[in-house]
Amino acid sequence: MYKPSGPGVLASQFFTVVLLILLGVKSVFGQSLNGVTQDACLRGDCIHGEGTLELTTEFGKGRYVGGFIDGEFDGYGRLEMPISWTDNEVYVGNWERGLRSGRGTHWNGKGDLYIGQWRDNKRNGTGSYFFDLPVWRENQHSEYWLKENTENYTGEFVNDHFQGKGTYRWNKGHKYEGSFFAGKKHGFGTFYYAKTGTARHQLWNYGDFVR
Repeated sequence: MYKPSGPGVLASQFFTVVLLILLGVKSVFGQSLNGVTQDACLRGDCIHGEGTLELTTEFGKGRYVGGFIDGEFDGYGRLEMPISWTDNEVYVGNWERGLRSGRGTHWNGKGDLYIGQWRDNKRNGTGSYFFDLPVWRENQHSEYWLKENTENYTGEFVNDHFQGKGTYRWNKGHKYEGSFFAGKKHGFGTFYYAKTGTARHQLWNYGDFVR
């Protein structure tokens, strides 16, 4: 994942995928479940059905509430896991055989939020990635409000990268609309200045400004 830090500068961010063997079944999750030391089904059926699964880590207890098939998260569900003594990571949305698939919301617990489509546990399809939020509370702000008032990329994603058509908006209101490839500006686009509304047409080549 790459985050442009200005009209012509790109800074990198990386999203770590962690492998976990949960309930005897190997699954891939974006969230840090490798620290789970114990799990317990608190309610319902955590193998085939709907249930609540408690997951114990060194930082406290996490919880998944939602559907299961063969002991894997499947259907709609909410997973919240502690990543430190004070911060939690959250995914709310659709799952398919232990992988995030369909539409979902992911808060990384460190200021970044994604709302959009997933496939094979990665951001694939259309969505919005919001950067450097001081705090996130579910249902506090709409996706539209966040797009208009925070630094964010909204557009197409391929395997966790900005790729295709998209818009990057900076905190001061400047924005770039155009083509991206592998997280970088690539192809034609237009940069808009917030105060004046002036538009500047640009051409980029894999993150390098051409004209």
